[in-house]
Amino acid sequence: MKKLRNLFLLLTIVAMLISLPSIDFGIKVSADANSSSNIIDDKDPEAIDGDASKPNEGTQKTGDKFNDNKTISDSINTDGIATTTSDNAYVDNNTKYHIIDTKLPKMTPTWGNYTHVRNMDVPSNYTSIDSINTGSTTFKTKWFLPEGFHVSPEEHGNYQGGIIANNSIYFVESAGTNTNKGAIVKIGLDALDKLGIDDSTQQNILAKVFNFFNRNSAYGSDHSKSLSDFIINTDVYRKDNSNIQTKIANMKKTIAAANLKVKTNQKTFNNAAKQAKKKLAKTIKTNRKAVKKLKKKHVKTRAIKKQIVKLNKAYKKLNAKKKNLSKLAPKSFKTYNRVKKAQAKLITKDNKQINAWNAKIDHNNREIDRIGQRNDLFSKYFDLSKLLTISPVTNIGHGQTLSYNPSNNHVYLAQDDKLGVVGDDFYNQVTEMDAEKMNPVHVYRFKLNNKGHYYAIHTLTFDNDGNAYFGVRGGPKKMKGTYTLFHGTMNESGIQFTPVKGLVKWPGSFNQGVTYNRNNNRLYLLSNDMIISIPVDEVKNDNIQPQDVHYTTFGTNREFESLSFDSSGYGYLVVLWRSEVLKSTTPID
Repeated sequence: MKKLRNLFLLLTIVAMLISLPSIDFGIKVSADANSSSNIIDDKDPEAIDGDASKPNEGTQKTGDKFNDNKTISDSINTDGIATTTSDNAYVDNNTKYHIIDTKLPKMTPTWGNYTHVRNMDVPSNYTSIDSINTGSTTFKTKWFLPEGFHVSPEEHGNYQGGIIANNSIYFVESAGTNTNKGAIVKIGLDALDKLGIDDSTQQNILAKVFNFFNRNSAYGSDHSKSLSDFIINTDVYRKDNSNIQTKIANMKKTIAAANLKVKTNQKTFNNAAKQAKKKLAKTIKTNRKAVKKLKKKHVKTRAIKKQIVKLNKAYKKLNAKKKNLSKLAPKSFKTYNRVKKAQAKLITKDNKQINAWNAKIDHNNREIDRIGQRNDLFSKYFDLSKLLTISPVTNIGHGQTLSYNPSNNHVYLAQDDKLGVVGDDFYNQVTEMDAEKMNPVHVYRFKLNNKGHYYAIHTLTFDNDGNAYFGVRGGPKKMKGTYTLFHGTMNESGIQFTPVKGLVKWPGSFNQGVTYNRNNNRLYLLSNDMIISIPVDEVKNDNIQPQDVHYTTFGTNREFESLSFDSSGYGYLVVLWRSEVLKSTTPID
C-alpha cells in the first residue's frame, strides 16, 4: 500500500509544466461536466447587525455537526502547533454605518448558468464593459488549467483561492463536488514562461499534459502505467547519470581551484613586476636627467662625451628590460611559470576525464530515449518535477480564504465550512503555514459574536504591515445591496476584527474573495464579472470617500474565483469553466 501511495505521489508530480511542442497527444478536451463550483455562499446577503435582546436569533442549533471545526478531519497535522484562541474577536463600538455614495457601473450579476469555454487552442480575451473612478482593464489567457493536479479521483477542474508569493503562484484545488476537501498546489511563477507557455502560444499545454496522465480515464491509466515502467527500466541509467554529474561537479571544483592557484601566482608576479617597473622608470628618469645635464655644458670634454655614451648604453638596456616582464621580477616569474605549467597539466587531465564522463552520460541518455521510445514526455519529467509542490488533501472549506501575509512570508487558509450566521459554538479556524514548505506554524481559533449573532469568514487577506481584512456581502438590515469590510489583527498576541462604518455598494453576485495589491496598497473585492478596489489606508482610517472606490465590470458570464498580483502589479484572475488563469495586459489600478 505504501508503494502504491508513493507511486501516486510520484505520478501527481509527473506531468507538471512539461512543454512538448513536437508531440500530438491526440486528446480532444471537452468542456467540464459541472456547471458551477461547489459554492457554499447563497443569494441571501448576510445581516451584520445582531440584536442583543434576541441572542442567537437565526443561528443554527448548538451542537450541529457542521458547526465546530474540531470535528473536521484535517490531513495537515497541527498537533503540537501553537494555537491562539478568542471567544469573541468581534470588536464594535456601536458603529454608525453609512453607505459610500459611489456611482454604480453597468453590470448584470452572474449567479450561475456560466458560459463554458470549449476550445483551448484560442486564448480568452476579455475587456471590461464599464468602470467607475478607474480605466478599462483587459485580461488574456495565461494558462488553461487541467481537470486537476491528481489530488483526488473526483476532481473536475474546480479551483478556488489563488495567491502569488515568492515568485510562485498557489491555487486551492477542490477534491470534488459536495466536499470541503482539497489541496494547495504551488508552481514556480516563471517556470511555465521559461518553457514558452504563455498567453500567445501553447497556453493549453499544461492542461493537455496533466489530462494526458489522468488516471480516471482509460488512456490516462495506460499512460501512467507506461510511465511507471519507464521509471523502473531507466532507473540504473538515471542513477549512473546522477553519480557521474556529482563527480563532474567535484572535478570542476578541482579545476576551479587550479585556475585560482594560477591566478593567485600571476597576481603575485604582476604586483612584483609593477613595483619593478616603477623602480625602473625612476632609474630611467634619473638617466635621462643626467644626459640632459651633461649636454647642456658649454665645453664637452672627452670625458663628458664618454660619460654620455655610457649613460645612453645603460638607457638602452633599461628600455629592453622594461619590455621583458620576466626580467623585471625573475623570482616571481619563475614561480608563476612553474605553477602555471603544473596546473595546466592537471586541468588538461581533468578535462579529458570530464569529456569521458559526458560521453557516458550521452550513452545513458540514448538508452533512456530507447526505452522511452524517444517519448520526450517521460525524459522531460525528471528535469521539471521539482517545479511543483502539492500539500496533503485537507479541509479547505470554501477554499477562497487562501491568503499571503507579506510581513512574515506566511500563507493562511481558513477552514470555513459554514458561511454567514452560524451556531454559538462555532470557532473560525485559520491555519498559518510556511510559504515554501506549506507546513503549519500556527493555528487561530476564534468566534465572531455580534450581539448574539455568530459569523464565519470566507474571505481573508493581509497588507504589507500584517493587518488582516475580510469582507461580508451584506450590511445592517436597512442598508440593502451593500458590502461590509472588517480590519484587524491576527497574530500570536491576539485576534480582533472591527467593521468599517463606510459600506461599499455591491451590485454583484457572490462574495468571491478579498485580496491585496502590494504595488498600490489597495484592497480588491471580487465577484463574478466584477472587481472593486479601495485604498488600504482609507479602510484602516475608516474614511473611505466615493472617489476612492474603483469599480470594474465585465460581461464574461463566467465564475471569477480569485485575483492575485505579481511584483509589477499585473493581475492574475482564476476563472471557471473551463478553468484558466487570465493575466491583465496592464497593471491594475
